[in-house]
Amino acid sequence: MHTAPKRIAIIGLDHVGSTIARTLANQGFEVAGLDPLRANQVLPCEGFRLVRNLEQAIDSSDVVITCFPDQLLINARLCSPETTFGLHGKALISFNTSQTRPAASARSMGEWARSEHIDYLEISLHSDAEAIGQQACELQCSGPLKAYQRLQPLCRTLGPALTYLGSDCGATLEA
Repeated sequence: MHTAPKRIAIIGLDHVGSTIARTLANQGFEVAGLDPLRANQVLPCEGFRLVRNLEQAIDSSDVVITCFPDQLLINARLCSPETTFGLHGKALISFNTSQTRPAASARSMGEWARSEHIDYLEISLHSDAEAIGQQACELQCSGPLKAYQRLQPLCRTLGPALTYLGSDCGATLEA
């Protein structure tokens, strides 16, 4: 049985990202939040702290969860050499809510993460954001089995109804 990593960074604090951050903080995780699009509009939230930039978020975490409306933009930032170095040995979860990203993009991120020794999962929410952390929350997950096994306790904190679709990182976007 794997224990869940305890230091989590959430990138993107829209309704879904904020709900994830509050849920994890309420379950005892140490949560840092960053929203590059709304940096001056995000109010400090009970249970998690705001950080100033992507590098600070990565440095303060074992797992980075992106809940960013433009996944391609955030992926480009994550793949930059200075950011990639900070992610080595950590885990990255792309939490998709819109299903607008092509599966090929998820597969490309999965390959990049594998080459950089970063555990990587794609997660799709198949419920309303309010269901996060509740029994009714349905999540689908794909990525390397090793990453799934390591991150499963964390993922189940967000959605007890967790379905693993296999190692193809694009599977959650095609399901």
